[in-house]
Formats: sequence, structure tokens, C-alpha cells
Amino acid sequence: MEKKFNFSEQPMKTKIIYGTVIAILCFSAVIIGIVAASRKPVDPPVETPPIEETPNEQTPPTEEKPKEEALTFAMPTEGEIMTAHSLTVPVYSETLGEWRFHTGVDIATEVSAPVYAAARGTVTGIFSDPMLGKTVQITHENGIVTTYSNLNATLAEGIEVGTELTKGAILGVVGDTAISEVAKEAHLHFGMQVNGASVNPMDYIETVGDNSSTV
Repeated sequence: MEKKFNFSEQPMKTKIIYGTVIAILCFSAVIIGIVAASRKPVDPPVETPPIEETPNEQTPPTEEKPKEEALTFAMPTEGEIMTAHSLTVPVYSETLGEWRFHTGVDIATEVSAPVYAAARGTVTGIFSDPMLGKTVQITHENGIVTTYSNLNATLAEGIEVGTELTKGAILGVVGDTAISEVAKEAHLHFGMQVNGASVNPMDYIETVGDNSSTV
């Protein structure tokens, strides 16, 4: 009967040889594994697409406000000048029976004739002057203030303090409320001040009925 190989019965030298061979084989297997791993192709890094910089959004250009036209003055009602502005030569008042300086111009017209703003501005006063009657005051640019007196007590709709007016806006109609000028025919008393000083309105209106004076 054939006898089976028994490792434990082998002499020590044989055991050492077998152990050495097995160790060499294990070491070789480790080396081969390391080499194989080192030769494995490495996947190239995934490139992140560059982030496109969003261009700075340009602020849309600010729309320039249209420039306002030069301030011009027109006659506030149709008619002829019946009493001129005078701060040096007194004017005789038929109503009061005395000589007085005249701080405006009287424009002859008809009762109920429409009265217009001589230029763009803001209504800054509505009152009953004890001598000149129902009055509307408009403040304009450049320190100019115009007054419209001897108006009818009832003004046009929307005319009140703070109302912004365009040139030619209707203020009301001519009345007979100026007790200091009741002896005169129907008229509008039109005054103007520049920086608080009374001036001749006609210096700012070149021709009666013309809109051409520019300030």
C-alpha cells in the first residue's frame, strides 16, 4: 500500500526549503500585485468648464429731463394800456381824487374778459386787496412775482394756492372789485415785482398781445 506524504514527518531541512519557497511565492505575488496596480491607467481628472464671467450689467443711461423753455411773458388779457406803470411821476386817481404812484398797468378790456397767467409759475396768493379787489399772485422763476387784480370774485376752477400753472392758463375773468379804481372803465390791474421791487410789466412784454419777452 502506497504511503501518503506527511509534511510533519519530513526532516527539518525539507521543512525549511518548503517554507522558503512558499514565502518567496507569497512575496512574488505581492510584488506582482503592486506592479500591476502601479501600471493601471489613471483616469484623467475631469476638467471643470471655466465659469464664464457675467459682464457687469451696465446701468442704462439716465434719461435727461428735457430742458424747460426760457421764461417768457405774454399779456394776461387783450386790451390797450389805459394807465401806465409809474414810480416817479404820480398818476391822478379819478376815484380817490388824488395823485398816486401806480405800481402796475391797467389794461382796458370788458367785464368778464378772460384773464390768463402771463407765464408759467405757481399760485402763491389769493386774496381781496382793500384797494385793488380780488387778486391772484403767481410766483415765477428768477424772483419774479405777478399779480392780477380787479378780478371777479369767482375764479376759474382749480385756481388755488399751490396750483402750478402753465403760461396761458386761465385764472378767471375781469370784474369790478377794485374800489380804488371804480371810476375807470373795465380793466385788469396787472403788477409785477422782481426780487421784491415793483417793475414795469411792459418791460418784460415787448408788444401788447405779443409773447416774445424772454427772461
